[in-house]
Amino acid sequence: MGKQDTSGGRFELTRRDFLKVAGAGAAAVAAMEPLMPAPAAAITPDAGDTLSTYVSTCPYCSAQCGQIVTVGSPSGKVYDIWGDPNSPTNRGGLCSKGAGSFQLVTNRRRIGVPEHTAAVDGKDMSGTAWKRTGNGNWQPIALATAMHEIVAGDGGNNAGLVAYRNQTSGWSDAAPFGGKNATTVQFFGSSHMNNEQNYLYRKIIADFGTSRVEHQARI
Repeated sequence: MGKQDTSGGRFELTRRDFLKVAGAGAAAVAAMEPLMPAPAAAITPDAGDTLSTYVSTCPYCSAQCGQIVTVGSPSGKVYDIWGDPNSPTNRGGLCSKGAGSFQLVTNRRRIGVPEHTAAVDGKDMSGTAWKRTGNGNWQPIALATAMHEIVAGDGGNNAGLVAYRNQTSGWSDAAPFGGKNATTVQFFGSSHMNNEQNYLYRKIIADFGTSRVEHQARI
């Protein structure tokens, strides 16, 4: 028959043992120090720029995690973006997409960034679009030409959005807002857009003549 332990199960650590453990811990930290990442360097603004921080939200999805954006004045250059610790949504944490927001606005491969007009990594970044008809090869075309063909068609088998919209029964270009709601076209939004851009996006689609709108962030 087992005998009950009456020692109380107390953990006792002598002063000598404590010093041994503390010394071993300090030595371990010192040995690991070269492997630890260095603290982030302070942001150095361009000459003449004064840094200001603004509270914003992540543009990627409907969670609307809080972000803090450091912007230089008068250049308007974005120097840093990080999670807002005061946001009740994310408490300063960001997912991998939100954490990459800084390159979203500074990546020179994006249209609007000054370096975009130059070749990047050997690739043409001058705003060239690509078109493929049927099973044919992809052909480069001007970005303005691509936008025109999306709206008005290419004069061939691709009619364009306006022609497809007009296929809705009873549609009239003379009175496009006379209670008409095109059912032959629909739009799908991108969660890369922020709230203000989405507001304009929705108004443009309503102006175009349809309420058939879905959005990536809502899904």
